[in-house]
Amino acid sequence: MRNPSPVPVRLPLRTDRLSIRAFVPEDREAMAAIYADPEVMRFIDTRGEDPSTWVAAYVAHQDRHGWGVWAIEERATGELIGEAGLAPLDGHGPDLELGYLLRRDRWGRGLATEAARACLTAAFDQLGAHEVVAIVDEGNDASLAVARKVGFVETGRRRRAARHQHVLRARRVSA
Repeated sequence: MRNPSPVPVRLPLRTDRLSIRAFVPEDREAMAAIYADPEVMRFIDTRGEDPSTWVAAYVAHQDRHGWGVWAIEERATGELIGEAGLAPLDGHGPDLELGYLLRRDRWGRGLATEAARACLTAAFDQLGAHEVVAIVDEGNDASLAVARKVGFVETGRRRRAARHQHVLRARRVSA
């Protein structure tokens, strides 16, 4: 997708178990604890950035564009358990990239798949995207499985910042 719609995504996105909403500045502390887990961050390329600044960047992007990376709350507990959403590919676009990250104690429950599917649906149905990209580091088999479950197909590989990565694409299905 080259030019996201100026119409904002209607949040929250709700699934059976999750509520996906815009980040607020008060989320910084909960996300800092998630970002501090080296296993959670093992495949996340920070590009030298301090992850503690990400929540503020997500808030600003959402305010400016009406879409972005959002907070994932578990509906049963109300706890902030991660993030998922859309960003310009490699930070500058023009394609949209889907990303997701969960607190480690929530891995293996299908929550990343649920969040990814909701965000992908929002990209197609609300933003009018025709295609969304997912970039997954080699060795991140769990994330690769999530991407494939929600409809991404591998279209190539690349090397970026000394990382070998799968390039996957999901295309909007015409009705």
